[in-house]
Amino acid sequence: MRIIFSRHGNTFSPGETPIWVGAREDLPLVDSGIQQAKNLAYVIQQTGLTIKAVYCGPLKRTYDYANTILNELHSPLKPIIDLRLNEIDYGDWSGLSNEEIRKKGDHVELYAWENFCKWPKAANWLGSPHHMLDDIKSFAEDIVKKHIPEDTILVTTSNGRLRYFLQLVPNAFEQYIKDKSFKVATGNICLLVYDKDWHIKFWNKKPESLL
Repeated sequence: MRIIFSRHGNTFSPGETPIWVGAREDLPLVDSGIQQAKNLAYVIQQTGLTIKAVYCGPLKRTYDYANTILNELHSPLKPIIDLRLNEIDYGDWSGLSNEEIRKKGDHVELYAWENFCKWPKAANWLGSPHHMLDDIKSFAEDIVKKHIPEDTILVTTSNGRLRYFLQLVPNAFEQYIKDKSFKVATGNICLLVYDKDWHIKFWNKKPESLL
């Protein structure tokens, strides 16, 4: 079974200051974000892959990204919303820019998260890395039960959540942190394959990597 994990497209236009967009901020995709979805759909068409199911988080940016892809593919499928794909609730950092977070005195914890995925202790994020891992594992187990080995599945989610899927592969999370390659850019994809165990084919690549 192949699972294409995609981070949703852009939610900020050129010139806008990015802010921390978590589970509380239900921002829509901007025009370039919609185009990123269309580009992924085009690549999927070019590969000849048949998508058997599409799963997404509950936020507008992930649902609309998934739905745009399906519309471009002229697919009768509808995105399946799964709360286990929702973005992290960034607590006190929600809606702030990196500069604003530094000014409030959280620069050390910001650096630790950005570089080492260390969950901040003072920012009042909801949940925990342990709960995140439980969600990831249960979602992966359900996917394996629901689909056959020949299926190709598409999953659209957000950057904070997506990096934790590395933990399906032993030691991958730690290695990608060490290499500082765990983040996924908007519109980029990751390809994981399940064959009795999970394997990472690639991580944080342009959709064209499927070709």
